[in-house]
Amino acid sequence: MICYTFIRQDIDLHHQIVQASHSAYEAGSRYKDFEESTYLICLGMKNLDYLHKAENMLIQNNIKYHKFYEPDNDIGYSSITTEPLDMVQKKLFKKFRLWTPKVKNHKYISSKDSKNPKELLCS
Repeated sequence: MICYTFIRQDIDLHHQIVQASHSAYEAGSRYKDFEESTYLICLGMKNLDYLHKAENMLIQNNIKYHKFYEPDNDIGYSSITTEPLDMVQKKLFKKFRLWTPKVKNHKYISSKDSKNPKELLCS
């Protein structure tokens, strides 16, 4: 089983991690009756509009989820985590980009030793 967490990346990096943790924790509490191991895949969303688009895809495909609202620092909705999904539903998420640590100015954080120029690109 796989849960997907969509994380807004237009907020500070430390908030991204905390917000993803909040929605994953809440979803885990809500959907805890699954007996097999569940994996978490984090997907980066450019901003709140993209988070809403991801939410609409979940609604259209009848996928249950938890959307986390952060009242502090005027963040608002910051992260969404799905219920555990089977491998058949995995194909619905292929169009989304994996989360990569990103600072607010939209540049990826990469190791100084990186030889892969793709790590320096932003979405």
